[in-house]
Amino acid sequence: MDRREARETEHLERYRREKAERKAERNKKRLRLMGILSFFLLMLVLFGFGTRLTDIEVVGNTRYTRDELVSMIFTQDRDWNTFYALYRNQFGEPEDIPFVEKYQVKVTGLHSARITVYEKSVAGCIEYMGSYMYFDREGIIVESSRELEENIPLVTGIRFQSIVMYQKLEVEDEAVFAEILNLSQLLAQYELFPEKMAFDKNRRVTLILGNLRAVLGDDSFLAEKVAEFSDMYPEIAGRSGTVYLDEYRPDVKNPSYLFVPDGDGGP
Repeated sequence: MDRREARETEHLERYRREKAERKAERNKKRLRLMGILSFFLLMLVLFGFGTRLTDIEVVGNTRYTRDELVSMIFTQDRDWNTFYALYRNQFGEPEDIPFVEKYQVKVTGLHSARITVYEKSVAGCIEYMGSYMYFDREGIIVESSRELEENIPLVTGIRFQSIVMYQKLEVEDEAVFAEILNLSQLLAQYELFPEKMAFDKNRRVTLILGNLRAVLGDDSFLAEKVAEFSDMYPEIAGRSGTVYLDEYRPDVKNPSYLFVPDGDGGP
């Protein structure tokens, strides 16, 4: 075989080898494409049949019940689909829920999910132009509503300069916010939820529960005053009148507190 024939044979072999490699590569691509199509076909089948969420756990919620939160988050029929829930959690826009900072929906199984709720910290609210403006422990307005939410006290007597959503209330004495939060937490420990906290110009506070008023006075010994009021409350709950705890002194044993029914005048 001369050199010319050898070169032609070499070129022919190279051509055949490259052709076989291109064919093998095309086959690999076809297999990968078929695998991808098969996967999406499987997802499509599963997407349409038998993948609905039926077991949903909710954690972190205190303001809303489980059923209320589920109804506010799963608003459309497709939201109940397991694979759509996965997609929505990664790329979808969350629902805007009052008093909820954020929430996460984690699919825990083919038919189960867990909703973790992070609620806004609300210390109280003030009434402004027909709406209730809710503020957190730092006095920042976090929510506005036409409805007065249960177990959140309406605070009166605070003088503010302006109200802007998501900004801090401008008040004469910012220490009042810490007092409101402290008092709210103390009352919650005893499951006491006044409708109002009324402050006077000297920042003395009176709690209003229905027709019952509890005068606590200044912020000294608040924990002790609330504890005393909790002990008295079962006996005076539902009555109309004023109980005076503003003269509490820690060194007095077996103290008694004046209760003045409405119509009898003050102390």
